[in-house]
Amino acid sequence: MTTSNLTALEPDAERDELARLVRRIQTLTLELREAQRRELDRAEIETTECTLEQLRWRLAAIARRTATEALVNAA
Repeated sequence: MTTSNLTALEPDAERDELARLVRRIQTLTLELREAQRRELDRAEIETTECTLEQLRWRLAAIARRTATEALVNAA
């Protein structure tokens, strides 16, 4: 399920998506550190950095939407 398919009626799906994003970010961060340490191909490092940045933006968007929905539901 993609984030565009999520609705306020699917809080478990959003939590699952958040968990997947966090795990992926953690994995890529470790891979990036290892690639930098070993001085691997710069293009590969840049690709990983770009992917990490995109995942961080997705994580932030989902977190904002979840927080906003929680405030609306609490009101």
